[in-house]
Amino acid sequence: MNIRSVIPLVAATLLAIVPALSAQAADRAKLRAFLEITGFDVAITSMQQGAMAGPGMAGAAPDEFGAQWVRLAEKIFDPDEMLNRSLDMLEAVMPDDLVDHGAAFYASDLGQRLVAVENESHMVASAVKDAEAARILDALSSEGSARIDQYRAMNNAIGGVESNLRAVIEIQVRYLMAAMNAGSVDFEMSEADLRGIFQSQAPQLRQGIEINGIMGGAYAYRDISDADVTAYVAALENPKMRQVYEILNAVQFEIMAERYERLATALADLSPQQDI
Repeated sequence: MNIRSVIPLVAATLLAIVPALSAQAADRAKLRAFLEITGFDVAITSMQQGAMAGPGMAGAAPDEFGAQWVRLAEKIFDPDEMLNRSLDMLEAVMPDDLVDHGAAFYASDLGQRLVAVENESHMVASAVKDAEAARILDALSSEGSARIDQYRAMNNAIGGVESNLRAVIEIQVRYLMAAMNAGSVDFEMSEADLRGIFQSQAPQLRQGIEINGIMGGAYAYRDISDADVTAYVAALENPKMRQVYEILNAVQFEIMAERYERLATALADLSPQQDI
């Protein structure tokens, strides 16, 4: 495989892991309730569905590994394991006051309606979402609607393109380094060279991340009113909510990176071994 043809893994709202905060962290039971109220539990567990869909990050067709890939991804991206790992990290870094702030908004009537549509969106196949989002965005553009700018503002409030770009590159580097170390791929390359290649792809990755975020918003909030979308953007732009998402994004990034590292290592044991 030509490494330059690696298909980018575009995941919204990913950041590098943040340093531990000095404030008192929330307890595990409260954090578990927080995950459910905010819908972050679904965001985490739905990563299994994305991984099982096929090794896109490896540059391979989804059917190249067949059922072996599906079984392996299902095992490694175990929902309970991922939720427990997220709770472990949140216990270390999520202050009680940020838990209270995030939970207060998402427990509201608007918050719960938003969580419901976000949870539904996580579980819909990408092809279905993309087709519907493209249709919606065409209509919004024709109408001169401000909602496209609102979706862009929303994405900026929960992490921004540049933070997501750094995380996307980091995940792919960690995945491919693990694959090379395990002998799961038929090429050798230094970490510096890998990073250089992905950095050279940064303009395309950046554009893809921005488009992906806007399309995700168009699909998820298609039945949410303009007034409610505006209120959501305002809530997300609150400094405390930005801190909430900084931590949640960091946790999601780390879980995804860890799981893909494990997946890359395990690929060497597939029989018969496949090129990726």
